[in-house]
Amino acid sequence: MQAQDKVMNRCRTSGLIVRRQRDLSGISPETIDCDSAGSGKFCGLLSLVAFGKTGNVLRRLVSLFPALLCAGFLAASPPAAAHTRIGSVSHAIVTAQGDTLTYYLNLPPAVLALLHGGIGDDPNDLTDYFGTELKVSTWDSDCPLKQLIPAAPLPSGNRIFELRFQCPRPIADLTITSDLFLDLDGSHTQFARLVPPEHPRQILHEAVFSESNTVFHVADVKTGGSASLERALAFLKLGIEHLLTGYDHILFLLTVVVGISFIESLKAVTSFTVAHSITMALGFLGAVSLPDRVVEPLIAATVIYMAFENVMRANIRRRWLWTFFFGLVHGLGFVGALKQITVSRQELVLSLASFNLGIELGQLLILAIAVLALRQVRRYPWFAAFNRSFSAGVGLLGFVWLGQRLLA
Repeated sequence: MQAQDKVMNRCRTSGLIVRRQRDLSGISPETIDCDSAGSGKFCGLLSLVAFGKTGNVLRRLVSLFPALLCAGFLAASPPAAAHTRIGSVSHAIVTAQGDTLTYYLNLPPAVLALLHGGIGDDPNDLTDYFGTELKVSTWDSDCPLKQLIPAAPLPSGNRIFELRFQCPRPIADLTITSDLFLDLDGSHTQFARLVPPEHPRQILHEAVFSESNTVFHVADVKTGGSASLERALAFLKLGIEHLLTGYDHILFLLTVVVGISFIESLKAVTSFTVAHSITMALGFLGAVSLPDRVVEPLIAATVIYMAFENVMRANIRRRWLWTFFFGLVHGLGFVGALKQITVSRQELVLSLASFNLGIELGQLLILAIAVLALRQVRRYPWFAAFNRSFSAGVGLLGFVWLGQRLLA
């Protein structure tokens, strides 16, 4: 190499002089000198990493990192992580009258099976369980569970448990802390409504209990707040949590954008959003329905296709067409997760819109981070290898999820 093509930079640290060149292929061990014996070991290690087998090993490990990351996702996530995050569901109607709070707990067969298997059917065991996992307080004083009245099963198979809590004084403010069924199903969701005893159809306040939200506080049980706003915020948060805890959906989104430009990513994500919003709305209205055993394997197949398209094709065009089609499938998956959440026709539009908005906000958060990161790493020559390695790892995960869901 000509002398004028070399860029030399002498750095003196503890007697070590390193001459750096713009072209690493022109470096030889002779360009690394040590002025003192104390830095000899460092120079030897630097030479080995730069010119020996260790350098090749490190480069290979870097290229394998995305695949190792995907293996971590496999170890940490269940077979159907994204669209079945909302597991078992229960509903509760709450009334406060004088010093007594009554909690009408409506349990579907799936939750009854969990309760039977984990706690049993003995009334004393059930009373202990409900009294431990459901806490009520007012005026900063606890209200213990005094009576449990189980009702006969309904024709639907549901069963209503009436729980009566006795407070030391008339109830004014109210705090309910519910860990019910989370020890039996970590993804359990409970929808609770505070209503006046004399007008049970009038909703004063609403709450959604989940693993991330176990406390419901009302400043005054006699005055109603904005139930619509509370419902919207509850479903918005539910949508965000549903998206951010769905590993397969997150990996699908990352695989969509990793192999294409920012403009193409914008078109692909927009078409995906429009498509899954359409099927979510149609599915929620009952116009379109497919069983989970069909939808979930299809979702895994979309992950596989998108991943291996990144591996097999260098120039990807019109990805937005595929993401629109795949969005229709993913939308059915989101509807499947919401099948057990019952809302009236009056509440349907607000609940659906809020949940969908939560999903979109979760997607935007993931994609904003991904796009900023990709903008930084695309400039490096190893990005193509990173793209292929990451996509291959996601594709292998997709095959695993496909097999698990077909056999489930």
